[in-house]
Amino acid sequence: MKILVINPNTSASMTEAIATECRRVAAPGTVIDAVSPAYGPRSIETHTEDAIAAAATIETALRHRDDGYDAIVVACFIDPALMAIREIVDVPVIGIAEAAAHVASLVAPKFSVVTVMRRLEHQIAATIDRSGLAARCVSVRSIDLSVLGLEEDLDATIAAIEAESRLAIEQDGAEAILLGCAGLGPLDKELQSRLGVPVLDGCGCAVKLAEACVGYGVTTSKVLSYSAPPVKEYVNMPEFDAAFRG
Repeated sequence: MKILVINPNTSASMTEAIATECRRVAAPGTVIDAVSPAYGPRSIETHTEDAIAAAATIETALRHRDDGYDAIVVACFIDPALMAIREIVDVPVIGIAEAAAHVASLVAPKFSVVTVMRRLEHQIAATIDRSGLAARCVSVRSIDLSVLGLEEDLDATIAAIEAESRLAIEQDGAEAILLGCAGLGPLDKELQSRLGVPVLDGCGCAVKLAEACVGYGVTTSKVLSYSAPPVKEYVNMPEFDAAFRG
């Protein structure tokens, strides 16, 4: 099985870190290829960056859709371009936020998301809402640290995530914690040990759900909502124009 993991930002170090985490959880025989767009923001922390990264992520998926992948994972916790990519490929497409929320709902009645920058709380809440699981999410909390600043002091990052997670458990009633950034993946098991509740990395959840869909022989429904875009001209967008005009 081959899974394409798309990191929607253009940070090479984060793409490699995401690849490492995805390979850590992948089943034997699953090949993980991690890529990022040719253009776009180094990190995604605003609505503007989300919109730009979404277009770049769609273009990346188009570039690789004939490369024989069995599934695609979108590795950003606001799931940029997730539904669009489901329209343009025939294999399962799993977003890490949606995946983590669904796995959390199987192991806990209520969960919280702990993310990085405070301004992301609204975007993440909207992403969880789109997954259909807003009623299970009791809070979205943040440590007010930039995405690219996560690795500057790893001990401080772990301590901050742990502190907010404890508040989510004690004050909000969370019984599982979702790590609300692809760059937080390496912290999952350490935090789970400290907190005593399931701590879910979206990348790991997405890889395992992608493997499950492929193994079970199901893919995205194309009957209506995720049917292919109609043929039309994309002005001054050669990659899109070629893809959608045949």
